[in-house]
Amino acid sequence: MPLELFSASAPPARYPFLGMAVLLQNDFLTVSLDQERSIVRSTRSEHTYASPDEFIRIHTEALQVYESLDRPSLGHLIDLRRPPMNNDPSFEAATMRTRSMLVQEFAAVAIVVRTAVGALQVNRLLREENNDSVVVLHDEDVALGYLVEELRKVVRRSSTPPGGRDRSSRPSARPLRVR
Repeated sequence: MPLELFSASAPPARYPFLGMAVLLQNDFLTVSLDQERSIVRSTRSEHTYASPDEFIRIHTEALQVYESLDRPSLGHLIDLRRPPMNNDPSFEAATMRTRSMLVQEFAAVAIVVRTAVGALQVNRLLREENNDSVVVLHDEDVALGYLVEELRKVVRRSSTPPGGRDRSSRPSARPLRVR
């Protein structure tokens, strides 16, 4: 499948029924933008990477897309429910730097996994990367709700006058990390 990358000369494909613009699509990864909710969605396919170099190449393309976006104002939903697990230590070591860059600078990040074992693996990798700002969940609707709420907090903080404080009476409903 050929690579489709968003550019000024080639506007993103639209899925009007989903309100999503496809920014990147290849055999391994689809990156789309839900402009109404300000959420980037990165969905991994069931295909297995042949090597760490292939992982790095594919995700470097995604990083180029992410860098073209205003990440501090966006949530990022990473859907890892379809790919097979890969806990090969040499693969994990070779891809660590690229993996950590996939979540940097977004206002909020939620990773959706299929199994408890998948959640354990993703949480272990996040701990090894000293990344405690990402939540790992099993339910896509809960993940989307979390991202929407976190983005609301960003908007409230940015609209709070300097020296002022957010007087919201709603308690934070941050989901627990699966451990």
